[in-house]
Order: sequence, then structure tokens, then C-alpha cells
Amino acid sequence: MGNSGRCRLFSAVEVDSDPDLQSLRARISAELGASNRNSLEFQDEVFAALVLRLSPVEVKPRGPGWRVALPRHIAAIMQIRPNESEVAALFLQGHIELWTIETLRSAVAPPLTRIL
Repeated sequence: MGNSGRCRLFSAVEVDSDPDLQSLRARISAELGASNRNSLEFQDEVFAALVLRLSPVEVKPRGPGWRVALPRHIAAIMQIRPNESEVAALFLQGHIELWTIETLRSAVAPPLTRIL
């Protein structure tokens, strides 16, 4: 997940060969293995939620198309509800990205004259 409204799909080969993704995976493993020294001391939210940002996703053929099965926690964070929500699939930088409609709407909100 890049943010709460946008996630990118990587193949297992990409995850295994990309140094940045390997670094993220190592950081997640370190956070999961960290022990709590003080029961009243809370871990920073960004690091506590880091494990949720790199999750396996299943992509498989279904009928004439393909189905992307997002883990429940990703769907909840992105506020995607089965049979209710719509998402946009974009092809960016050689990857498939899933965007919530709200994220896409926000991205196209600024007038072109302000971008140019």
C-alpha cells in the first residue's frame, strides 16, 4: 500500500529481487520480532502498521477476466466493500495499481491550468 487509497501489485519475483522491497520486508520482520520493554510505552503508529502495507494478494483467472482478492485488512483500510465499492485499476510505471474512486477523484481535482 502506498497510502490508504492506493496500492500497487508486485509479482513474487519482483519482491524477491527488488532491494527496496527486500529492505521493507526486513523492516517488517524486525518490527514483528521487536520485544516490548515497557507495557505502557506504545510503538509509533506508522511503524506498528508497517506490517499491513506489504501483504500477499491473490490474482487468478475468473470467467473471461481476472479476479484480485485483497486481504480483508487492505480492503478495510481502503474502505472497499464487496458489491458496493468501485476501484480503478491503473497501469503506472509498469505495475498495476488499485485506487479508490475517492483517491482518483482527488488526483484529478486540480484544474489542468494549475498543473501546467
